[in-house]
Amino acid sequence: MLEARGAVVKRMIFNAGDALNWRRPGGITFKDTAKAWIDGLEDLASGFSDIVVFGEAGVYNRAVLAAAESLDARIWVLENGYFRPDWVTVERNGVNGSSALPRFRDGYPEPAPHLPEPAAVGKILPHHVANISAYHAVQVIGKALFPHYAAPYVFSPLKQCVGHMRRYISLAFRKAENCDAEVIKARGDFFIACLQREGDAQLLRYSRYADNRAFLTAVISSFAAKAPPATRLLVKNHPLDPGLVNLRAVTMRLAEERGLAGRVDFIDGGNLAALCRASRGMVVNNSSAALSALGFHTPVKALGDAFFDFEGLTDQQPLDGFWSKPEAPDADLFTRFRAHVIAQSQVNGNFHEPHAILPTARGIVDVFERASD
Repeated sequence: MLEARGAVVKRMIFNAGDALNWRRPGGITFKDTAKAWIDGLEDLASGFSDIVVFGEAGVYNRAVLAAAESLDARIWVLENGYFRPDWVTVERNGVNGSSALPRFRDGYPEPAPHLPEPAAVGKILPHHVANISAYHAVQVIGKALFPHYAAPYVFSPLKQCVGHMRRYISLAFRKAENCDAEVIKARGDFFIACLQREGDAQLLRYSRYADNRAFLTAVISSFAAKAPPATRLLVKNHPLDPGLVNLRAVTMRLAEERGLAGRVDFIDGGNLAALCRASRGMVVNNSSAALSALGFHTPVKALGDAFFDFEGLTDQQPLDGFWSKPEAPDADLFTRFRAHVIAQSQVNGNFHEPHAILPTARGIVDVFERASD
């Protein structure tokens, strides 16, 4: 899409997965060490007007973002949408905890921007899992060709590939009622704790917790000490978790150790909208699931560094107090917040659903063009 509008586009090829995804001219193969990338970045970037990275994870992307102020090129970060599934994120110099979006009520004034009705992108998860699995599998096959590649993951590409396929197949045989909001609600009032994808930048960069285990320990310990006795806790796994840590077992063990046996459930799936409506509140590190919850007027407590964590949207009291008196978001503020965030940082589309890819590319290129006018 960029080339069709007259741009010259180059793609950095750091591993065999990158090579698989780029079957066209313009690839720049990089087989040196990560240190060499950092040391040579300024010279390499000097010929470009814009540099685009996907996400903030890994030494290569972090080096670009760290050098943003010293580079002449504009730095763009693409990421999955803040308001999923019909949006993707396009921001300058950082996303999520590094976003330049305001973190105070007055940053989202009236009148809210008018938003056109977005085109629905359809079912994403099967395509996303297939793409992730293929990308990791090819990296394993072509590892010898890129011996110095520094993967941005806690787990190896091979383990992730196998884990994604195994987990996705197992979910196909899951009993649907185990994740049904009405069935869960019938057991008693409940709170939701949403997990991050293990090893994600959201945990590594924007959290006091090194992993989901540490997050679960803090949440379950607080729930055991301060939650009303009649309430329950529902732990919801991330939909793209590779399944390499048995988070269900971790959750159940922590619950038993803290005297919560029978009051804590773990689900892998479920309709987030229905769960939000049925729950008393949601606890997240900084997951975008919180934005869905806020849209349903569900109280949210964020424990990590999140751009949406400010007075009027999320509950600002300590976690121990949240269980007894969860504070719901200001509905009018959220409506303005959502409209401003979409207008400033979101493009209607998706990176994985085949029919959505061209419209998504068109929308992203429109953002780049407006910035260069």
